Amino acid sequence: MNLNKFLSYLFFPGITIHELAHATACIFLGVKIKKTKLFSFTDGYVVFDDSKSYKNILISIFPFFFNIAFAILSAFLIKTGVSLLLTILLIWLSLAALFFCVPSKQDAKNVFDAIKKTYTESQPIYMWLLKIILLPLTLLLLILSAFFWLFDNSFVFRILLIAL
Repeated sequence: MNLNKFLSYLFFPGITIHELAHATACIFLGVKIKKTKLFSFTDGYVVFDDSKSYKNILISIFPFFFNIAFAILSAFLIKTGVSLLLTILLIWLSLAALFFCVPSKQDAKNVFDAIKKTYTESQPIYMWLLKIILLPLTLLLLILSAFFWLFDNSFVFRILLIAL
């Protein structure tokens, strides 16, 4: 068993937190969830209805921010002086959340597809003007997605996130 797989088993709650982030984003954005697999030692998923492109993008990248926020909130709870057992549990869950905060290759593909869809549809001129104005944000999202795609299985990158 390689180190990345071992850590996936060790930090399996991070998969659940990651998938809960997708599900939470779906609920907040009003996108219907078709199927989920939240509890797994190796993989999980949330299958949702195809929606507006910006919603698909937000759902796909939400675990990155959600998992980091989870770890920060856990750190604040630990600082309040909770019991030793709860401290150990929160540290483990925080490390797990950070280990799985990177959106998967499928998440990155969803972002690419959503952006591609918005630029291939027939739309009124004002929408094209808006897309030109939002082009820097679109490029940032594409770069971020490419970054996530490249580092999806990178053990070193995940450890760096935990260290930060």
